[in-house]
Amino acid sequence: MHWSWKIAHKKVKPEKVPARSGILIEWDHGDEEKSIQAAKSMVSSYGMDGLKVAPALSSRHTEGKAIDMSIAWSSKVLTISDASGKEIEIKEGVKNGMNSELHKIGESYGVIKFKLGAKDKPHWSSDGK
Repeated sequence: MHWSWKIAHKKVKPEKVPARSGILIEWDHGDEEKSIQAAKSMVSSYGMDGLKVAPALSSRHTEGKAIDMSIAWSSKVLTISDASGKEIEIKEGVKNGMNSELHKIGESYGVIKFKLGAKDKPHWSSDGK
């Protein structure tokens, strides 16, 4: 995922991707444009079209300490319980995972919204990284 995003966004040349034991992906197709198109196809297949930053090689995801999730609601008020069982009503702000009140509720469970905000909207982890 990391290298496909980097190649697709022209941040690294396909032939510069380091070989890695057990990874049988042909990054360099002998033609830079073909390699970039193949990487773009991979990025799209993984659903990473909207990412503003390359997925990390080592991350909270690979450690099992992060999740990407899209959150949205259409009701006027969202009522949700925090970790202590207290019901919280979210009445203000955006009605999606970028809502700051929702972030506070997530934190009560030890799930922290990505600290760099809109750069990775669906990302939540054990420490916000």
